[in-house]
Amino acid sequence: MEQVFLPALRKIFNHVIRSWLYGAKLTQRRGLKPDAELVAVSVLLHDQGLARGGAPDRRFEVLGADIGRAFALSHNMGERRAETVWDSIALHTTMSIAQHKSTDVACCQSGIACDFGGFGYNELTDDSKKAILSAYPRLDMKNQLTTCLCGLVKNHPNAAREGFIGDFGLKYVPGYMRGSAVDVLHNSPFAE
Repeated sequence: MEQVFLPALRKIFNHVIRSWLYGAKLTQRRGLKPDAELVAVSVLLHDQGLARGGAPDRRFEVLGADIGRAFALSHNMGERRAETVWDSIALHTTMSIAQHKSTDVACCQSGIACDFGGFGYNELTDDSKKAILSAYPRLDMKNQLTTCLCGLVKNHPNAAREGFIGDFGLKYVPGYMRGSAVDVLHNSPFAE
């Protein structure tokens, strides 16, 4: 497992910093007023579950959210803010939900989505883009993250059955199959 994750771990630092900076720029451009400390903690810790190689019993986002909440509580951020850190990290790959939560959660997800898939990138000035990418280059992020996510699928296939990681498994991991909600419904034990 170590061989799969170490190359990608070297790149995670730049990804989380870029995500934080993109998010700050997008927040400012959109005139939003989140809790800046809370968003920074959430964005900077959002891939702890990925960095730790995931877990067999839960999505890497949830593992990371648990780590983030524990960090927030241990640093006296308070229960409410710790729960927002949890939401921000757990939902960072689920734009369709995160954007309907608090401003803090939405701002966290926006920066991460910008670095991952370019969402909102066109809203940034050329100077901002150049400054961020010069200081924190992508370092082959597309290939490195693909390798890392495929490693999660191989090592924890049950934890990859929901969410976007399954897409990487279907495309790149030979023999990977994930369950279908259709099958769950039609194989349920209820007589109709």
